[in-house]
Amino acid sequence: MEDSITIISAVLSLFAVLLVAGAPIFAALGVASCLGIYMHGGFDGLMAVPDILHRGLASYSLIAIPLFILMGEVIARTDIGGRLYHLFNLWLNRVPGNLAVASIGSCALFGAMSGVSVAGAATIGRFSVPQMLKRGYAGSLAGGSVAAAGALALLIPPSIGFVLYGEMADQSIGKLFIAGIVPGILITVLMMLYVGVLATLRPDIAPRVDSVVTWRERFSALKGVWAAVLLVFLVLGTIYLGIATPTEAAGLGAAGAFLIAGLDRQLSLEKVLEIFRSTAVTSGMILLILTAALLFAYIVTRLMIPQALVMWIAQVDYPAWVILSLILLFLLVIGMFLDIVSIILIATPILLPVITALGFNPIWFGVIMIIACEMAVITPPVGLNLYVIKGVAPDLHINEIIWGALPFVVIEVIAIAILTLFPSLVLWLPSIM
Repeated sequence: MEDSITIISAVLSLFAVLLVAGAPIFAALGVASCLGIYMHGGFDGLMAVPDILHRGLASYSLIAIPLFILMGEVIARTDIGGRLYHLFNLWLNRVPGNLAVASIGSCALFGAMSGVSVAGAATIGRFSVPQMLKRGYAGSLAGGSVAAAGALALLIPPSIGFVLYGEMADQSIGKLFIAGIVPGILITVLMMLYVGVLATLRPDIAPRVDSVVTWRERFSALKGVWAAVLLVFLVLGTIYLGIATPTEAAGLGAAGAFLIAGLDRQLSLEKVLEIFRSTAVTSGMILLILTAALLFAYIVTRLMIPQALVMWIAQVDYPAWVILSLILLFLLVIGMFLDIVSIILIATPILLPVITALGFNPIWFGVIMIIACEMAVITPPVGLNLYVIKGVAPDLHINEIIWGALPFVVIEVIAIAILTLFPSLVLWLPSIM
C-alpha cells in the first residue's frame, strides 16, 4: 500500500505542477497518469495505454456528446432564447423581481434544449442583463441570477455532464437524464422564490414597473415557443417513452434544431460553418480530457485507491451524511480550480465506490455530483459562467457578479439537503420509465 500511496502522490503532484505551469488539463492529467502507469508497471505497463484508450473511447454513448453540443450551438444562434425570455416576462410581469425571475425560467427551459451552461448564460444574458440594468436592477442581482440560472443546463437534461458521468460510472444515461428533471424543477423554483422574496424585502434592487399585460398578449407569446416544446419532446420525450436511446435522441435533437433554424430562415452558409467549427472544438476538448481521465482511472484502479478508501470508511465511525458532506466539500473545492468535465471524469472513479459502500444509489449520486458542478461554475476563481456574464455585460464589475451568484450556491446546498432527505425526488421518475 505504501507503493500505491507513493505513486498516486507522484501523479497528483505532477498534475498540480503542470497545471500551475499552464499546461492544458488533458495534457497535465495524461502525462501525470502515464508517469503513474510507468512507476507501477514499467514500459510493459505503458504498452496497455492504446488498449485502454480504445476500449474507453469505442463507446456508442459517447456519440451523444458532439450531437448534443451541435444541437446547443444551433439553438444558441437562433432567437429561441429571446422568445423564451419574452414569454416568461409576460406571464410573470406581476411577480416581484419579474425580469430576474423570467431570466431564471428562460435559462431553465433553454437548458432543456442545449445541455451546455455557458450557452444558456450567454444567450439569455445577452438581452436580459442589459434590460435589467436599464430597469434599475442592482448589478449583483442581474448578473448573479443569470450566471446561476445558466448553470441549470448542467442538471436539466439533456446534459453533457450526465453523459460523461454515465460513461465513467457505467450507469444508464437515459435514467440519469430522467432523474435530473425533478431536481432541475426544484432548484429552478427555489431560485425564483429567492429572487421574489429578495425583491419584496428590498424593492430598491429590483424596481417594479406597473405595465399592463393582457391575456391575449400572454397567449400570443406561447406561439413563439413551439420550437422549444418540439425539441424537448424530441430529446426527453423519446427517451422517457422508450422510443429512442440517449444517443438517438441526441441525433433527433440536432436534426430538429437544424430544421427549426432552417424554417425560421436563421441559417446561412457562414453560420453553419461556424456551428460545425465550434462543435468540433468543444467536442475535441471534452474527448481529449476524457482520454486523459481514462488513463487516470486505470492507474487509480490498478493501485486499488477506491478499495482503500472504502476500507478506511468501514473503519471510521462517522455517519454517512458526514462523509457525504466531506465529499461534496471536496467537489466544491476542486470545482474552484477545474472545469466541470475534469471534475466529473477525475472524481467519479474515486468517489463512486465510496458512495456505493455508503449505501447511496449511483443514479442519485450522479444528480448530486452535477449539482455540485453547478456550484463550481458560479464560484471563483474558475467559475466560467461568471466570466460569460462579464463578457455579455461589460459594464458590470466581476465582483458584483460573484457576490450576486453566491446566494444561489446556498440554494444549491439547500437543494442537495432536500434531495438527500427525500431521494425519491430523484429516483421516482427513472423507476417508472
